[in-house]
Amino acid sequence: MVHYNKNERYIKYLCHFHFDHDFFECHEILEEQWKLELNEDYKKVWLGLIRLSVVLYHYRRRNFTGAKKLMRHVIAFSNDENLLAMAGLDSIHFNKIISELQLAIQNETDYTHFDLPLNDRELIRRYQNQKEHYSTFTEELINKHSTRDRSDVITERLKQLEIRRKI
Repeated sequence: MVHYNKNERYIKYLCHFHFDHDFFECHEILEEQWKLELNEDYKKVWLGLIRLSVVLYHYRRRNFTGAKKLMRHVIAFSNDENLLAMAGLDSIHFNKIISELQLAIQNETDYTHFDLPLNDRELIRRYQNQKEHYSTFTEELINKHSTRDRSDVITERLKQLEIRRKI
């Protein structure tokens, strides 16, 4: 089953990742898919890619502490060849990228963009065909989180914090 090729949210994720480098939007798009996903393995795929987006969002903003905290999850995802194959990723190249990313974050070097090493031609064709609908990177994307109404997320976080305090 080639689930990801049929998944429009994944195609949008790839477009934002590669064309405008909008990692905040990458996170938002796949979070919706993750919530709706019934297949537990694909839930892990989407979560791994969500976490990668969040790491890159923090890293580009020079929030090295935030990036380092999530990086261990990205490393675990990168070590699961089955999940990488499900996402259409070349595991050897992906692991090399993640190792370099981890080192760059540890050394707190400036952000540099990379493309995901996809090895599925149909998947590449599908997202490349969308290129004209996406702009290129703009500086406003660096702090995009500050322009969004995230009150529902903040409310839920406070609710969960209160629950943990009572335990």
